[in-house]
Amino acid sequence: MSAELLLRNGIVHGAEGSATAVLVRDGVIAALGDEATAAASPSARVVELAGRTVVPGINDAHLHLVWHALSGPEFCVDLSAAASLDAVAAALATAPAGEWIVGRGWREPTIAEFASGAAAPGRAWLDGVTGDRPAVLHHASSHSVWANSAALRRAGITAATPDPVAGEIRRDDHGEPTGLLVESAQDLVARLLPRPGRAERLDAIVRAMARLNALGVTSVTDPIVTPELWRDYRDLHAAGRLTVRVNALRHWDWPSPTTSAERLAANLESAPFGGDDLLRAGGIKLFADGVPTHCTAWMHQAYPGGGHGGLVTEGDGVEDRVRSLRRLVALAHRHRVQAQIHVTGDRAADAVVDAIEAARAADPWPGARHVLIHGTFLTPAVHERLARTGTGVITSSLMRTFSGPSMVRTVGETRWAQAFRARALLDAGVVTADSSDAPVTNPDWRRGVATFTGAPVPNRFARPADADLLSREEAFRLWTSGPAWLESAERRKGSLAVGRLADLAVFEGDPLTVPAAELLRLRSTLTVLGGRVVTS
Repeated sequence: MSAELLLRNGIVHGAEGSATAVLVRDGVIAALGDEATAAASPSARVVELAGRTVVPGINDAHLHLVWHALSGPEFCVDLSAAASLDAVAAALATAPAGEWIVGRGWREPTIAEFASGAAAPGRAWLDGVTGDRPAVLHHASSHSVWANSAALRRAGITAATPDPVAGEIRRDDHGEPTGLLVESAQDLVARLLPRPGRAERLDAIVRAMARLNALGVTSVTDPIVTPELWRDYRDLHAAGRLTVRVNALRHWDWPSPTTSAERLAANLESAPFGGDDLLRAGGIKLFADGVPTHCTAWMHQAYPGGGHGGLVTEGDGVEDRVRSLRRLVALAHRHRVQAQIHVTGDRAADAVVDAIEAARAADPWPGARHVLIHGTFLTPAVHERLARTGTGVITSSLMRTFSGPSMVRTVGETRWAQAFRARALLDAGVVTADSSDAPVTNPDWRRGVATFTGAPVPNRFARPADADLLSREEAFRLWTSGPAWLESAERRKGSLAVGRLADLAVFEGDPLTVPAAELLRLRSTLTVLGGRVVTS
């Protein structure tokens, strides 16, 4: 392959304006515009754009790459489109052969019987469909599973089984497990599921990266990278099989959301951080609370059914858990490691920002760029505090796109209207990035941009209020320059400028100007990673 690549006669969205050509040399952008054509050597590979548009490679700021890779039909049943229990049963009948039945993607509002209140997820109905074959169905949020009796028996879960820390075994009026296992209780059965062989897992990750490349994606942040997964990524890197840049957030406890200060301290001392531009351990993932759909997000105002949720950090009460949260954030800060913290409830967000402010006050670190993941519900007062502390937020437009019916069931329409307010964050000067959280949603940045800009949406709860809408360019930057800043990589990627990494995507239409209907159909006709063509 030539060390030079010249793309010419199109629209190139550079950092300082549009150009008609871009020259790539040795993996970085060497020139833009007329200078690109003039500087190209005779041996350069030339791509005639013929009016096509070149933009920075897409960066998904929060995507569980291996989970996404293992959510395909060869591994589990897709339940995201099941509109009734009959449809769930039909889908489960197609489960791959094996000892266990594994499904993913069901939501209560999507299934008619659950939405109407005529039924609820329970093992009795699931037993009738699956029989003695153990079955585990992952909720779309990845914060609960629905298990049948055979799976509960395998796990030894009975009425006498205590709830684990930061988890709940849902029970009926007689104290018997219903089959719904929430937060860390998932692990009681999930740990028993058969795991794909290592070669099979690596191949699945490579296929998933190829699907992302087809959408123009060149970078992702994988937010839960266990030691095993870190080894997988290192081996893929060594073998030259990575076709997206991976920013890994180290994590040692999933599926438990609870991390002890002692365990974190030991791992921060021993685990490697850093890396190169293709694979780097860029920080850690922590959990503050759960999710609103399960009433486990910590909220100031009670849920319609009662309760406020709570923190999932260690401790016997609110004050203990708040102190634990502060210790975790302070540990990461003191080790000069970025903490990206899952937080969905407004009260939890207040506690996280308190912890970040306390860490900064005790130990000034000008380079700190801690991050709130999701930041689903944030009080207006928090926006200014986030900007002042240089704390970023990763929004979830695709959850807004598809989770509205589930959220409205648990928090009501008024509160849901205040979710994922990217407009308010940007106006306050908070660096913001967007994400898919795949496989919680389909990793489609186009739909995310369409949602935040007010394009036609799949349900009436998805569209933000008019005052919260973004321009197309603002929404697009949430998938390019915003994520790059959160990775402290804004001088290397996220925009097209001389000296930056040659990560770019070519589209038939211009993502910044095409009508919304066309935006949702755009696919990359050429995706380049560091000067290497990874799809065409």
